[in-house]
Amino acid sequence: MRSIIRQFFIPTFLILLAGCASVPSRADLPSERTPHTVYVVQYGWHTALLFDGADILARSAKLRADFSGHKYMIVGWGDGEYFVMEHPPWSKAVKALVASDYPALQVGGRDTNPPLGAQARDTVKLAITERGYQKLVEYIDRSIATAPDGKPIYLGKQEHNPDRFYQATGSYSVFNNCNSWVVGALQAAEMPISSFNLTARSVFEQAERISKVQAPPP
Repeated sequence: MRSIIRQFFIPTFLILLAGCASVPSRADLPSERTPHTVYVVQYGWHTALLFDGADILARSAKLRADFSGHKYMIVGWGDGEYFVMEHPPWSKAVKALVASDYPALQVGGRDTNPPLGAQARDTVKLAITERGYQKLVEYIDRSIATAPDGKPIYLGKQEHNPDRFYQATGSYSVFNNCNSWVVGALQAAEMPISSFNLTARSVFEQAERISKVQAPPP
């Protein structure tokens, strides 16, 4: 999955977007059982979420209408025009940051974890409660824009990419990008992650801190 943010060329913003995340404690985490697992995946400047395929499809009627039988499902969010183009020009990256027309949700089945294009060091495991997982799936479903008939609005396809691209809700900008969408998803899942995380690295590092706190003592 490609990222608009990888085209980000304003170095001053990198300092602002680093985020000042505190280290979570066990008291910050839900006390209920955590039977579900979600993975944060980093692709350069972009982050996405990797799910057990059967788990998410059992709870999302919108995704279940388009997918079945996948071991894993990956979900990411970005600018609708740039995200869907297979080889977008530089001008589209600039437009996405300052004048995006609409966002897109990219969803696809995967056979492996880590998924294609990522390595083990690019994924971090998070344990989610039943309630948190349901809220996370609802967050994803709400991110899919629908037509007046209630059906998802599909965007274009890439020639060699079987993933689905849906028009998404919300608005894309430099301060509301793919990484802030992932933050919103993790907050919906009741993870103690800071809202001001606009770079992939800051999101991933916070997820790593949470994962370490969740890990059972040696």
